[in-house]
Amino acid sequence: MDKEKIKIPTPEDGLQKFLTWFNKDKILAFLITLFIGIITHITMLTETIMSQDGLWNSMEYFRPGEWEISLGRWGIEIIQRLNQFIAIPTISTIFSIIIISITAVILIDIFDFKSKISIIFTSLILAVAPTLTATLLYVYTSFAYCFSFFIATLVVWFIYKFKNQKLGFVLASLCLMFSLSIYQSNIGVTIGLCLMISIIELMKGKNIKSVLFNILKTAVVVIVGAILYYIVTEVILKVSNIEISAYKNAEAVSILEIIKGLKNTIIQTYSDFFTFFFKNEIIYNTNYRREVLYGILFLCFIISSIVSLISINEKDIKKKFLRISCTILIILIIPIALNIIDIIIVGNEMYALTSAQMILVIPFIFGMLENINNKLATIKWICTLVCLIILGTYYISDNASYAALKLTYNQAYSTTMRIMDRIETTDGYSKGLPILFGGIVGNNNYPRTSTLYNYTIGSMVNNTAFHGTYGGANGTWFKFLKIFYGLDVQICSPEEYTKIINSKIYKEEMEIFPASSSVRIIDGIVVVKLSDEPSMPY
Repeated sequence: MDKEKIKIPTPEDGLQKFLTWFNKDKILAFLITLFIGIITHITMLTETIMSQDGLWNSMEYFRPGEWEISLGRWGIEIIQRLNQFIAIPTISTIFSIIIISITAVILIDIFDFKSKISIIFTSLILAVAPTLTATLLYVYTSFAYCFSFFIATLVVWFIYKFKNQKLGFVLASLCLMFSLSIYQSNIGVTIGLCLMISIIELMKGKNIKSVLFNILKTAVVVIVGAILYYIVTEVILKVSNIEISAYKNAEAVSILEIIKGLKNTIIQTYSDFFTFFFKNEIIYNTNYRREVLYGILFLCFIISSIVSLISINEKDIKKKFLRISCTILIILIIPIALNIIDIIIVGNEMYALTSAQMILVIPFIFGMLENINNKLATIKWICTLVCLIILGTYYISDNASYAALKLTYNQAYSTTMRIMDRIETTDGYSKGLPILFGGIVGNNNYPRTSTLYNYTIGSMVNNTAFHGTYGGANGTWFKFLKIFYGLDVQICSPEEYTKIINSKIYKEEMEIFPASSSVRIIDGIVVVKLSDEPSMPY
């Protein structure tokens, strides 16, 4: 008998497998996310607007250096090479939307969606989520942060969907390491998705040991990936002779500190979860009555979960009790999983940029709804209708944010023009004199009366165009004048700044701009008073 010939895989075989995997449902997910993403964020493709940090670091964005490395974000430089370190909103936004569209495909596969409604709504959520708008406004890192989200999702795909389990484990660990090297908050994406899939599998009747084994495997991947990340980061810090930053208490991360603060940080994870969906501190909700919509959505989730748990087809009472107990326990720790960064970094609190993982709750609910019986069809339709309304509010708030930020830029631009006119007409002024900006262009200088600001994604959009810290204020003043006015100004030294701000002339004899006494030359420095108490350098 002739021996069977061993077939060696060819590139054509790989292409065929990919085309089989990349079916109509995944193509639909990609195209919806891409198209709706472009339509929703069209302003970012046509205007030059960005967050405070974006203005400070963008347009002339230098290669990621000491600051990013000190934060442990050395992966940003690797990713930013793909767009040549050019921080232009048009380029960053389109790259970000494309990578989010690919993420939608991965999520569809992870949740194993069969329903077109689940596929469409998951794609729409990713495209219009307020957290994406917040990310895009950080123009200089938006693509990198979206890539980190994608890689964090890919970790779960390698664990649950990759056929070669050993290779999948290695690739998942490397992906987690790389995701952490870009943006550490996205660890919640990986852990949250793992638990969400576990809940769905338990309700489908999958073997409990198998479900728990996958959770354990994910935990090991997270630990191995985190250790690899720590080792590589330490090597890079030592080679670069850079110390870890104190930003957001990052330098205090340790097992001992995590254990000591565990009670408070666990409470914080639940608090952040509640705040994201039902309050205004992270994302504005109440002006859209979004908290009511979320309440209905979660109520439907609870009802469908109870019915699904009761209907579990398990003959052994002990096994059924164990399955129900495991499912309830995992559901209860979802907020901890999504906000695990609150536990890792003691004192950390969620804000718009670090809350991207929260949007996974809605695809998860659709994943749950696919598994309930036809008797609960009404629940499915209620959830679908509620999600449609939520999506509408997301779309409006995204575009209200861009419009509000454009107003803020216009106001800052016109006010800055008046300031520069006043400087140039001040007695004793000559080109080249250093300038002291005592504060930033803000509510002291122009009123904010438009109700538009109440319907944005949140406070990060409603802030002034300029950064409020001393370094940030000087940085944004310098960049704003150079980019939008073509002026290369000289900013006075921190010592000169401190002396003048604390002087009697500044405090008592000068008034806030646009008062006639708001611009003076003191000790050869042009002083512009924009605030009674500007930020200090020390």
